[in-house]
Amino acid sequence: MTEYLTIRTAPNRAAGVGEALRSARLAGGQARALGLFAPQIGASVNTIFAIVSGASEALGRAADEIAGMADVATVDRQPVEPASERNLDLLEDSPAMFTNRWFHVRSDRAADFEAATIPVWDGFETDTKCKVIGLWHAPPQDGVTRYLLVAKYDDLAAWSASRYFNLAPGSRKPEWAESFARRRDYMTDTSVIATRCLGGSA
Repeated sequence: MTEYLTIRTAPNRAAGVGEALRSARLAGGQARALGLFAPQIGASVNTIFAIVSGASEALGRAADEIAGMADVATVDRQPVEPASERNLDLLEDSPAMFTNRWFHVRSDRAADFEAATIPVWDGFETDTKCKVIGLWHAPPQDGVTRYLLVAKYDDLAAWSASRYFNLAPGSRKPEWAESFARRRDYMTDTSVIATRCLGGSA
């Protein structure tokens, strides 16, 4: 099982919490943070985000252990299931930009959203300076299914250049651009933050 954790820290203590998480053996090694993320743009600096994997009981123990760490104020847990885990090996300490993006998708179009997203990643990665890490979805709520996309870009300029609506006017639209534009009809909202990946836990 997998959870996306939002870990709020005491003021100006996120760096120390991040270092503590990197060396932690969560739930006696039965759970592991696959990726730890420190926000750069779009979220409080007093936050660490984490994708944590393990059995259900181990995830509960891991969340309790994190909540008990020095300088941790709160831990919010969001269960997620993988739609496609693509490049988890790239979740390492890196100066690159890792986006954590949530898509709010009409649940009756969730299958269409995945079909308009996952199959075109090969072309998207070829045409852009991007590597897709993975796509996860939360349980449906009130007719909306939230998807988390984590992707790696060289920098903010690479992210901007990869937007389908930023392609040169009059240029041929690649399949992925047409597909990403089409999936907007399946969504009710979307949000994104830019982060730096700290690696994972021990």
